[in-house]
Amino acid sequence: MFLVLSLVAIIFGIPRGFDFSDEGLYVLLADPNQQNIGGIFNYDLFFKLIHRFTGLEFGIIGLRIIRLISYFAGAFGLAVFWKNLFESQTLPLSIFLLGLAGLFAGYGFLPPTLSYNSIAVVAVCLWLAIISRKNMDLSGWILLGMVFAILFYAKVTTCLLLGALTVIYFLLKNKLNWQQLILLCLPFLILESLFYVLFKENALTRLTGEFGFLQQRQDYTFLNLVKYTAVGGFWILLGGGLFFISARLKKSGVRSYFRILGLGMLLIGIVFYLTFITSEWSHGILLITFAFICWQLGSIDLSGFKRNELLFTLILMLLPFLLHFGSNVYWMRLGIHYWVFWLLAFAILNQSRTATFQTRFYAIASFSSLVVVLFGIWFRPFEGTALWNATHPWEYHGGKIISLTAADIILLDEVNIEISNPQATNVVALFGNPGLLYLAGVNSPYSPGYWKSGQAEMFLKDGAELDLIFFNQQEVFPFDRNNWTLTKELIQPNGEKLLILWKK
Repeated sequence: MFLVLSLVAIIFGIPRGFDFSDEGLYVLLADPNQQNIGGIFNYDLFFKLIHRFTGLEFGIIGLRIIRLISYFAGAFGLAVFWKNLFESQTLPLSIFLLGLAGLFAGYGFLPPTLSYNSIAVVAVCLWLAIISRKNMDLSGWILLGMVFAILFYAKVTTCLLLGALTVIYFLLKNKLNWQQLILLCLPFLILESLFYVLFKENALTRLTGEFGFLQQRQDYTFLNLVKYTAVGGFWILLGGGLFFISARLKKSGVRSYFRILGLGMLLIGIVFYLTFITSEWSHGILLITFAFICWQLGSIDLSGFKRNELLFTLILMLLPFLLHFGSNVYWMRLGIHYWVFWLLAFAILNQSRTATFQTRFYAIASFSSLVVVLFGIWFRPFEGTALWNATHPWEYHGGKIISLTAADIILLDEVNIEISNPQATNVVALFGNPGLLYLAGVNSPYSPGYWKSGQAEMFLKDGAELDLIFFNQQEVFPFDRNNWTLTKELIQPNGEKLLILWKK
């Protein structure tokens, strides 16, 4: 019932609302006319490929539908994984529904449009389904290679880490030779060759070129990326450690275990408070879930589990950190996208419990997911206001419609007035607001979005080729301000100022 309500909330939210920042980036990556020089997120090449052969161009609604469908595919992958792990005869419907509830929770943070984060999560669900096979045949290696290719184009850091883990896994099982390694790389090599023939570029040329992404964004250094992920791991372990200790004490017959348990509950609250630095609260669910996993690990006799079950439980617990690596977003905010893997880890540790326990667990997980979905899509959507305020239609890209708030419409009308000026030949939006251009029917020069001054300076040099700039003052203005005239000052729906600057 809770899962159905989540699905209804998602479907009714599909034609409403839009985020000018991150969602603007996502939709421009799906625009076949948008350049992506030096991009680290290169799945736009697939949309360019589809457009080349079919003429199809996906808008906001289409991308949101694709994401929803992909979550069903991910849940199916998790059900196959469970079937393989426990050598079941049929696909377990309960695990499919649990996986779907966990994946739906990804709507709790960031916009609802298809993104590199949602693509990576679904790809890893399919990776679990394939790697858990008892025997890998030709089709298995090819499918696994396709998954890694998708990960490389969506989130290269996850691809590299998961690739290393996969190689180690098969080497330990003595199931990897050079022929299989070639099969693993074959889909990627075919795609790279196809993209280069058609578009004269591919993921490797972008990443290794002079405008490579690491040269654009200094905040993406290796040490910073390690720190972003390690901080999340520290808080999670701090919150759950005492639950493991108290469970071990209880198992050993120490009566005062409840004192440590109470201290653990208090520590969970303290960690939640200390890490509550943004409006999102979904990290509380992560802290509680991990605490329950730690309690269960301390309570049960692990000797009763098969080696493969324990191995995949460990992998499921590590996946949220492997998937996060490469992001400069606070782990506690982004972690809700990966909650599904901890739900599965907890399910494995409790798979021998009674049917009543299982039913309650699934119900609590589904209800928690519903609450996260409602807040993430309807009550407090990312960088937006309550979705029921988005009732005003806006037409973009030759007939596509999305419903927006009155404040969005007022802002876009002003933006359209400026862009419709015949002198506005080259236009850019700075910083982190590419959705302004997308909904006005304009592409961003060189890159689908500019988030840092250094990135703008690298591509746009001194800005001499530009005619019009939409500047929100999030970063230092990258050009000589004396060459630009402030003609208007608007207020964006999020309350920030938007300066409209014309070249003198």
